[in-house]
Amino acid sequence: MTYRYQLIFLGDTANPACDAIKGGFYEKVNEMGLPKEAFVEIYSFNFGVDYQNKQPSFVYYFGSLNHHDRDVDILDTLMSNGDAIIPVFFTQDGFYNEIPKVIQVMNGKLYDSNDVNSFVDYALESLRLLRKNRRLFISYRRTDSAGVANQLFDALVRNNYDVFLDSYSIAAATNFQEELHHRLSDCDVLIQLYTAGFKDSEWCKEEITSANQKQIGVVELVWPGVDLDKHNYLCEPVILSDASFLGDSNTPESLLKGEVVAHITQVVESVRARNMAARQDNLVGEFISEANKQGRQLVQEYVYLVENQNGKKHVFIPAVGVPQSFDCFESLRFKELVQDPNSEIYLIYDDLRIKKEWIKHLDWLNQSTLEVKTIKKKEFALWLNNH
Repeated sequence: MTYRYQLIFLGDTANPACDAIKGGFYEKVNEMGLPKEAFVEIYSFNFGVDYQNKQPSFVYYFGSLNHHDRDVDILDTLMSNGDAIIPVFFTQDGFYNEIPKVIQVMNGKLYDSNDVNSFVDYALESLRLLRKNRRLFISYRRTDSAGVANQLFDALVRNNYDVFLDSYSIAAATNFQEELHHRLSDCDVLIQLYTAGFKDSEWCKEEITSANQKQIGVVELVWPGVDLDKHNYLCEPVILSDASFLGDSNTPESLLKGEVVAHITQVVESVRARNMAARQDNLVGEFISEANKQGRQLVQEYVYLVENQNGKKHVFIPAVGVPQSFDCFESLRFKELVQDPNSEIYLIYDDLRIKKEWIKHLDWLNQSTLEVKTIKKKEFALWLNNH
């Protein structure tokens, strides 16, 4: 199955705002080098046929004074699946009159035709399509496939990816194994150039184990004459033949044909869509599950969870990958989005396979006066019990 990003338009989709936002979105993704084919548009009329609850989605609901109860059955389904929804309303004080009651717990945004880009950015951010969030890890042996590795690096950078080459990017005198797991934890997709010599590498099984544990998708480019290994249940194989190459496939300088590189790029995008949705759902789902066990009630907004607890508003932002200081800085803007300058902001993250020193650093920051704190996955229950 090919996985695509789902753009869902509900409510008064005849409103010109719908076409304006949609046009702005495709203009932006075109500038980013993403093909339009990576997206599928879903409306109420094709929802039952085309919607896939395991694929990443972003929902625009367009309010209307005359039809504020439109598509509520679909909204119920989307909310139960944890999909990101932004209510769009059109009159200054009309939110409660334009937006269905089922999503009135969410923060809406007043439409401004001069600020279409902000509506576009909500979707790009939720789908994690902004460049800083699109990370790939290419694993290969320089003696086998340096030419293809560099060829893919160039092609994927043009498609708005931040690409990591393990043989070049890990400094000497570094704990390679620990650094490998840490870097993998921050990637969306692992691409393995599966040459005859690669499967004998001592790091191959480590990479696969780490990827499986973190639900990171793997694209395996299988060289001619190499048997496909069934060791990775998240793997998407691309079987190469001698005809896939411009020259001899057995030389490290060999290159792939342009159409093969284009196909690999499409496979990578599909695997990324599948696994980013799974990783975020797993992280958010576990946090919500722990909260529910303790009688806490969370509301899911487009990229965060919010809770009113003991007179305070808590905002929980899932960080898929390795939390950075810049993530903490950026998270401060959510105070404005939740319309509460006194709200408390937290990044929730999966600490598995992240370097111990990095986790110590995050824990140390939690003891400081920074306005944004972090909560590691293995301490969800403990944190919720103590706050």
